[in-house]
Amino acid sequence: MNRKVHCCLCLGILSVLIAAGLVPAEVSAQTAPTSASTATPAISPVANPCPRFAPGSVISQPAALFSQHGVLNVQFSYQTTTDFAGRALYCFMTPSGLENPTLHVKPGDTLVVTVTNNTPDTGFMMTLDAPNCGPGGSNMRMNSVNIHYHGTNTSPTCGADEVIKTIINTGQTFQYHVAIPTNEPPGLYWYHPHVHGVAEAAVLGGASGALVVDGIENVQPAVSNLRQRILVVRDQPTVQAQEQGLGEGSGGDPNGIPFQDVTINNISTNATTDISKNPPVTTYTPAILQMQPGETQFWRISNSSADSILDLQVRFDHVPQPFKVVAIDGVAVNSQDGTQSAGLLTETHFRLPPASRVEILVNAPGPGVKLAQLVTQNILTGSDGDDDPNRPIFNIQLARTAEAAEAAQVAGDDRVGTFTALSTSHQRFAGLATAPIAQRRLVFFDEIQPTTFFMGVQGQPEQVFNPNAPPAIVATQGTVEEWTVENRARENHEFHFHQLHFLAESQNNFAINGDVPAPGIVGQYLDMIEVPNWDGNPAHPFPSVTLRIDFRGHDVGLFVFHCHILGHEDLGMMNIIQVVAPSSAANQKTSSKKAVSSAKASEGSKPAAAAPTSGARTASEMDQPKMP
Repeated sequence: MNRKVHCCLCLGILSVLIAAGLVPAEVSAQTAPTSASTATPAISPVANPCPRFAPGSVISQPAALFSQHGVLNVQFSYQTTTDFAGRALYCFMTPSGLENPTLHVKPGDTLVVTVTNNTPDTGFMMTLDAPNCGPGGSNMRMNSVNIHYHGTNTSPTCGADEVIKTIINTGQTFQYHVAIPTNEPPGLYWYHPHVHGVAEAAVLGGASGALVVDGIENVQPAVSNLRQRILVVRDQPTVQAQEQGLGEGSGGDPNGIPFQDVTINNISTNATTDISKNPPVTTYTPAILQMQPGETQFWRISNSSADSILDLQVRFDHVPQPFKVVAIDGVAVNSQDGTQSAGLLTETHFRLPPASRVEILVNAPGPGVKLAQLVTQNILTGSDGDDDPNRPIFNIQLARTAEAAEAAQVAGDDRVGTFTALSTSHQRFAGLATAPIAQRRLVFFDEIQPTTFFMGVQGQPEQVFNPNAPPAIVATQGTVEEWTVENRARENHEFHFHQLHFLAESQNNFAINGDVPAPGIVGQYLDMIEVPNWDGNPAHPFPSVTLRIDFRGHDVGLFVFHCHILGHEDLGMMNIIQVVAPSSAANQKTSSKKAVSSAKASEGSKPAAAAPTSGARTASEMDQPKMP
């Protein structure tokens, strides 16, 4: 979405909801029902919340908390403030003043999070139909909060990883009990607010942190006892966008004005554009990451940005360097089937959609290298896309041992554990590649620029997301489905499935649309995948990906799938699925009868005539190819 000036989407979201008939134009705040969680003592606000580091600072490890005896108890005060440029900041603060700490758990642990919303009330947004979850009840506010435990294969029930109806309003306290499965793959996950309509603002403000399931050294021994760096990439409006209304460059401009400024562990890259030059020139102030000479570090990178797509590359004197990929989206590569003997992947760049994670081994530069950097390369986002140009994230600096240790401000998770024995007990997705397929479906991204976005299901009318709507899809626990996810829009979209992972089988019709397949992901288990833009040529089939969706876990209930560019999700690009137990599946009236019966239908599809611009569209009205 090529928005030339970033502004708060909240008013836009409310307008969309009113136009769709989901919110009355005039409403009064409603009293929330009482909840057992209201008896939980409130977490008091912390002074001076949401601190930030100066551009060019040395990167330090985020603060860390660790489970003990199978439980990690965490207390969060959700707070907001503004920075020097007037940008809204949000954060989760502990009573001791830790901001967005890394949460370390082990498979089989319980994560207990008590959170109090200490942000000021900013007005009514909409009424949620029963059943509701959390002390906010049916009363969704413009500053409501909840927490999503992204990538974890945990329950979507109330009090666990439920995001559709969980509401915590000003002054209210709620307690989560999230059971980490015993076979959860060790790796990097993350947490962030997920209230529809205000998710982008919260994550742009910085309210996110890493969640690590420990034990990866016994899945991939190559990381044993290495120094690990928890590297959380976030984004925020640029200072000039905030203060001067400076708009972004065109989508795909390699040296353009970025849509958002990128930060690393709360250190801004300080995108600054000289508009006196023609064309304008943007410069950056990279952070500094220290390594010891000859050292190999384990970088655990989370793209915890709201809107920014990354294509990461390590460069020594501008020359791309190979690195080893250990894990993607929390799952060690090649770890789920067989003896895990396939080992690591070697890549020279890695595409990281918003919300995705990659864990890599990187060697320190030699003493003769003059400039060593982690950069993100230009993203071809499409004619309606945002500008994610070439830019550095941090410079790598060689440092003496004592100097590096002091700069790291070690948080207790400076090193990975030591390998003891190879574990195969975390092969949660074993056999997915060969499991019988119970259902094939076609879902798709579509939009009416600039403010109406759809996560569509083939055979159903397009609708912006409504948390009160019934599920668009009903699936059966214990089965495997194959989904094709198409992009019918002129900008990139990023597909995320809550509660589970999927196997990436193929990336289709990319080259004909001028897009490049992402490296290293086919054959791997992900919770995020990018589907690049359609070029608009009616003779070209829509870009798509084909995925095996794993419903074989224990979880049943209602959850969501959506685009994880949160500006798109807030504007409606999300939908609901219900997973039911096999015993009740036969009695469900599902929309699955309308699903595509063969994956071949999507791979050769071409667009028909342009669609009308209305708020809801049927399959026959969309930019939808005829199905054979």
